[in-house]
Amino acid sequence: MSTSRKSKESRARTLEALWGDDPGRSSRGPKRGLSVEKIASTAIAIADAEGLDGISMQQVAGRLGYTAMSLYRYVPGKEQLVDIVYDRAIGPPPGRAETGIPADGPADGPVDGPDWRAGVYHWVRSILKVYDRHPWLLDVTISTPPLGPNQLGWLEALLQELSDIGLADDEMLHLAMFVAGAVRDLARTSLELAQAPDHTGVSVEEMGENYARAMRELMDGSRFPALSRLVVSGVFEPGDTAYNDIAPSLDFGLRRLLDGVESHVRSGGGAVDV
Repeated sequence: MSTSRKSKESRARTLEALWGDDPGRSSRGPKRGLSVEKIASTAIAIADAEGLDGISMQQVAGRLGYTAMSLYRYVPGKEQLVDIVYDRAIGPPPGRAETGIPADGPADGPVDGPDWRAGVYHWVRSILKVYDRHPWLLDVTISTPPLGPNQLGWLEALLQELSDIGLADDEMLHLAMFVAGAVRDLARTSLELAQAPDHTGVSVEEMGENYARAMRELMDGSRFPALSRLVVSGVFEPGDTAYNDIAPSLDFGLRRLLDGVESHVRSGGGAVDV
């Protein structure tokens, strides 16, 4: 079988698993003990406790009191199972933020400006809460555009906030993908730093101190002039925020990004030279 055909069949099976009817619901006769929802909720519980690597058809089946083969009537394989639990775990998107009421930013600061900016912050804050509840979501490899109903719902929710601000259709999509990707990557970085003490035995606080010390010792003003300037100014020194706290970086970056979007819209748009 060609690689292209395998890819098409895999995609078709994934879509069927995400959008198809639950075999356990549609069959006639006595109510069956298994269902896609029950399988998914069990897999999510395993991932919450053991991480993404803990999910397997055998592990899920064992928790439910069935054989692994019993699951294949409902879920074609582990790849589709991960697709399903990812979509189920992120859940439905948040409702739109109420207009006229300032929403909190990632760093719990007020959001200034039009309601659409508050809506973007509301979306960002909501997805961060999802990642906090299910950190293993950040370990799932994203190999396709959003395909599941909840994934598409989150993208739709963000696009709704951007739909009437004056951006072209392609600009709306580019901005939405950038925001979603930036939040996910920063959340993953924070998670990896938070998990480091389990592997190194060094606390997050000590990591921050060690990093600041290393930066002071390694800086060569002639080779790294910009970094050296920051070291001298003390920005790498431990402060009030934890070493793995992404809120200040995300808050600053998102505010400046949306400032730029507002300026772009006011100027009438146009291509940006890179």
